[in-house]
Amino acid sequence: MRAKTSISLFTLLLAVGGFLFADSSLAADPNNGAKIYNIQCSNCHGPRGQGAMPGTPDFSRGQTLFMPDATLVETIEKGSGVMPAFRGLLSTQEILDVIAYLRTFQ
Repeated sequence: MRAKTSISLFTLLLAVGGFLFADSSLAADPNNGAKIYNIQCSNCHGPRGQGAMPGTPDFSRGQTLFMPDATLVETIEKGSGVMPAFRGLLSTQEILDVIAYLRTFQ
């Protein structure tokens, strides 16, 4: 009985440890987001998110960035107004990286 309890405790600790490490690997990377933003977004949104085209949001003010990540990801994936959809062009992780970078503008 004691060996079975030890194995169960070990399995639980391994699972919890794996979850903690897996979570950190999914963290958004603003450095990668900057690279993607400069290639895909800066022509319309400006080099520092101030909006280079009429009707684009001013990310330096931050109001748009108060939305939850899921809402921002959906908007970027589907497109909005004249902004094209990026679903299939960027992964969800890459979009989260861009959002993390946008939040550095404030």
